[in-house]
Amino acid sequence: MKEKEAMQIAKALGDAHRFAIYSQIAQSDELFCGEMCAKHTISPGTLSHHLKILTELGLITSRKEGLNVYYRVIPETFAAYLKYLTGMSAR
Repeated sequence: MKEKEAMQIAKALGDAHRFAIYSQIAQSDELFCGEMCAKHTISPGTLSHHLKILTELGLITSRKEGLNVYYRVIPETFAAYLKYLTGMSAR
């Protein structure tokens, strides 16, 4: 992972809503978008924006089944981020 990618992930997860959304998805195998809407006090449009950012950074992925969208984490991206942070402390 490059420094720019690590900074973007740090910034994204530094937002309280995005951190909560990512944490909620990470605690499940897959999470339906409607379940997230029910647990957060943000509008569906704002939730969609946060999900888009997390997807663009490669932290989550989605699949569509009928009208429903299901999200899951991409553990390799978070592992690479942790490896980058661990490497920083070794310098």
